[in-house]
Amino acid sequence: MGNNASSVNVILDQAQPMIYHAGDIISGQVHFNITERTKKTDEIYLSLTGDIGYTTVRTVRMQNGQMERKTDGHNVRILGQKFLLGRPLLNQNNRDIPYLDLNILEPGLYKYPFSIRLPEDLPPTLHPEDYPYVRYQLQVLLEKKWYHSNDRHRYPIRIFPRVNLHNISNSQSAVKFGTKRKDVTLKGILQQAGLLPGGQTTLSLDIQNPNRLTIKRIDVCFIQRYDIEQCRRRLELIRLSVPELANNQDQHAEASCSLTIPAGIPPTFSYRSNGTRTIVHVDLHYDLKIEVKAKGLFADFDLQVPVIVGTVSTNNSQTRTNCINPMNMVALDFTDDDMPPPYESVNYSNQTH
Repeated sequence: MGNNASSVNVILDQAQPMIYHAGDIISGQVHFNITERTKKTDEIYLSLTGDIGYTTVRTVRMQNGQMERKTDGHNVRILGQKFLLGRPLLNQNNRDIPYLDLNILEPGLYKYPFSIRLPEDLPPTLHPEDYPYVRYQLQVLLEKKWYHSNDRHRYPIRIFPRVNLHNISNSQSAVKFGTKRKDVTLKGILQQAGLLPGGQTTLSLDIQNPNRLTIKRIDVCFIQRYDIEQCRRRLELIRLSVPELANNQDQHAEASCSLTIPAGIPPTFSYRSNGTRTIVHVDLHYDLKIEVKAKGLFADFDLQVPVIVGTVSTNNSQTRTNCINPMNMVALDFTDDDMPPPYESVNYSNQTH
């Protein structure tokens, strides 16, 4: 098993796109397709891992006396669950196989059911491809004899915490804001402070411009910001112009625009790891930025309005409660022998004289 005569795949019960929430149950089957009669020599494990990665910069003195900046990558494991898969089901009829028959595997499709409940307090998946990141993986491990290398098959999954806007004070209330720069006063109302992915909200703007300064344009941006330790990232998710206020010199102008929040974005969340050797922080927040472009030197200004993004309610944790089948899995202590790959693709040096 695990040779060229077999293939491995993980089939999840949840339909695409796969977004799990804290407290959900990840359930499915590990499929082994055996094409030749095979002697079983492996133990088969399934693990669920969660890792936070970030970078730090340090300055070192080189032999020539010059100072050089080095970037180091750090990986902190915040979730590790490892299970020994038990008795499989064979082929499409899902019939049980006696344990004695597992020493020799006949050709066919072997299915290993599994169910894993997620912890309640997990940070959301963020930028899993590169530093800084929060990422989660299901891994199937074929553990071979000591003289053979183990086979690992990794499957990324997305996990979001649950953020119920109804439990957050004032999240359903309108947000009023305003600022004054030179002779222009900008006021606005956002329909509600709490937003849901895929939902809509309305932004109303009011401009007092007594000296008829030319307002060239006003842009509205929806910004995602996240901090993972010292690493900070900013992502502009939406940018739109307010056409009614372009090239405007009126002493008083009003306009409204509708915003559709992108679907599939993680919720506002703050996380601090517990029970790990290294304490790591993750903060994710959003704001609405109004940019005013006006005629004249240093006449441009902007205003940022914090907003809260929640999660769309699901019944996953309730509907999957009965999916757990402990007869197919044996929990084991998890070790850190399978950490993320080394920090090579991002490592760089900058020389300073």
